[in-house]
Amino acid sequence: MFKVIIDDLKRDENYHGQFVKIFDIKGNIPKRKAFPDFVDQKLLYNLSNLGIESLYDHQLEVINHIRNNENVIITTSSSSGKTIAFDVPILNELIHNSLSTALYLYPTKALTQDQFEKLSDFSKDLHINSGVYDGDTPKTERTYLRKNARIILANPDILHLGILPNHMNWSKFFSHLKFIVVDEAHYYSGVLGSHMSEVMRRLRRVSNYYGAYPQFILASATLQNPEEFSYRLVGERFTLVSGSEMLPNRRLFAVFNPSVIDQSTNLRKSMYKEAIWVIQGLMKNNLKTIVFVKSRRGVELLTKMLLSSTGSAQKGLISSYRAGYTSDTRREIEKKLKEGELHTVITTNALELGIDVGELDATVIVGYPGSISSIMQQSGRSGRKSESITVFITGSNPIDQYFSKDPNYIFSNHIESITINPSNPYIEMPHVKCAAYEIPIDPDIDVDYFGSDIRKYANKFEEEGYFEKRMKRYFYASKDSPHAQVNLRTSGEEQIELVEETTGTVLERIPRNRALEETFKGAVYIHLAETYIVNELHLSENYALLTRHDTDYYTDSLAIDSIWVEQVLSEKKFNIIDIFFGDVLVQEVVRGFVKKQFETGKKIGTEALELPVIKFHTKAFWFTIDNSLFKRVLKEGEDIGGTIHAVEHSIVAMMPLIVVCDRNDIGGVSHPLHPDTGKATIFIYDGVEGGVGLSEKGYERIEDLLDSSYNSIVACPCKEGCPSCIYSPKCGNENNPLSKKGAIILLEDILK
Repeated sequence: MFKVIIDDLKRDENYHGQFVKIFDIKGNIPKRKAFPDFVDQKLLYNLSNLGIESLYDHQLEVINHIRNNENVIITTSSSSGKTIAFDVPILNELIHNSLSTALYLYPTKALTQDQFEKLSDFSKDLHINSGVYDGDTPKTERTYLRKNARIILANPDILHLGILPNHMNWSKFFSHLKFIVVDEAHYYSGVLGSHMSEVMRRLRRVSNYYGAYPQFILASATLQNPEEFSYRLVGERFTLVSGSEMLPNRRLFAVFNPSVIDQSTNLRKSMYKEAIWVIQGLMKNNLKTIVFVKSRRGVELLTKMLLSSTGSAQKGLISSYRAGYTSDTRREIEKKLKEGELHTVITTNALELGIDVGELDATVIVGYPGSISSIMQQSGRSGRKSESITVFITGSNPIDQYFSKDPNYIFSNHIESITINPSNPYIEMPHVKCAAYEIPIDPDIDVDYFGSDIRKYANKFEEEGYFEKRMKRYFYASKDSPHAQVNLRTSGEEQIELVEETTGTVLERIPRNRALEETFKGAVYIHLAETYIVNELHLSENYALLTRHDTDYYTDSLAIDSIWVEQVLSEKKFNIIDIFFGDVLVQEVVRGFVKKQFETGKKIGTEALELPVIKFHTKAFWFTIDNSLFKRVLKEGEDIGGTIHAVEHSIVAMMPLIVVCDRNDIGGVSHPLHPDTGKATIFIYDGVEGGVGLSEKGYERIEDLLDSSYNSIVACPCKEGCPSCIYSPKCGNENNPLSKKGAIILLEDILK
């Protein structure tokens, strides 16, 4: 049937060769084995009633490692049975040890509720009290769970804000804590992951205080560096178990590249407009479809476009879904999707995680989601029990176009790294305050949790009056709890309220740095599929005023960066260039913004801005280029500044192939003669105060990064450079100067 749908699209007047390649992926059903003899018969009975009679090899391996008291990280594809792999040994232990407890952590409330239903089915009549403990749990139920629950399902926020600071109320639970499960562990990257690593260290610390030394079990999508990541996240060593990456049912996977509408500039049709056409083709065939869009703004925009182009009879079958909606709204959408009342849902990665949304026939991925593993996770949301189709629609930016030029890369086993930085002082220091509130700091002991800087932090907080030293321990001295001051999703930034001016309604809250880039005066901001114009941004008072207004354009900020080297932490040589990693000071200013058409992304105007300079300390890697390397560039009449500027843009664009990140998480600066190095230099830096390990991973994998940058530029059909290879949408110099030819020559000479 799906081949028929693709053939129908190919016969449509809108088709101009957009299908780059269609992969026909055969189903793979792994061999199954019997449950071990030690699994309790009552548990086996429950599993049998749910149709689970045997185990995959990787599930059996996980069960045995857990039984041997090892920490385990499981990295397998979607629908591979990770939940069963850890639920069976945990429930089995709790059946035979009436005191043992377990803590399950999920990144979202929706996933927590969904997994609680599954756990309840597995543990029916086993007399193991369990429950969800989050912000929506009634107070009376919270009291009951604290006293009686042996399995608690929670999220990192409630653990950080509600459980750890009140651990005395959980003394029974912590005293017998045997297992800690972190599901969808790959979700914890960047800033959130760095915060999560501190929460994990505080969790270990509190558990150890009560005499418990629990096992950790991480369940994740496939990663390039699972052992390194798990150690950084938790602070303990893990055993890796990898399962099959193949889904059991056949699927078609199509790479779809929007058609070119202007050959001279290589301008392509809007991926959103192309997505509407593809989605309507799926709707015509009554397929239940999930559509993934990377950004909240994209979700709202695509939903708005689809609804406006759909007949009234089908509008009720369509819904958007993303973080920011109320919990009641999200649960109602999940319920309708699961029960078949919705046929098309447009979402961010909020539904990429393992929430049960019923049987889906198709997945549409609009734009590269940030990692190959996310592509696989999103594709795996459809076709769990039957054949399915996935259409991956690429955008016009360099990273998306990389896959249209080399679609085989998706299935070539190139997996990105995932990075966090537990030692980022801007993230770690607030958690040290939280730790002191929970249990007084003893530097001789707490060095095991927070590293060698713990004494320095403790002395600093004593000088500032937050800590009081008694004997050798540091007690939290302030009356206010420090936990509310720590947002797990930001690196210490202030939050800006986005206020609808006519009603005074707070639409959202976003970090200060995002506000400077997204809610400057004149910016278009999209919320719940509605467009708003920003009238005023009051940074000193932490709010912005917006007015609802229909527009046919969106806005991108234009930023200029300067950078200074503070300390070299590591250096090495790659072929003929010297590469460095270290601490830098970045100065960033948004000097204006550009208006672009929704439909095409075509620039329709530029306006100047006067906003405050942002300064922050972070991590970067950089490499210097000797003048001798520019001989061939100059001989061809190309400009040195334009050459290194183009290489810088390409490297920034290709970083998501190396490490899980958003292009906006990374910044770049190129300088023909940088004062700190005395040479032409290209810098790539983390866009977060203190750094979260992104540039460090780029430093480690520089050959892969330079190679993918070269391939991206060479394979692009444009002559002078375009948005698909060396243009950056946020370049403060408006992509001038840039030399595509010079970039190719320089990268060739570096790589040869």
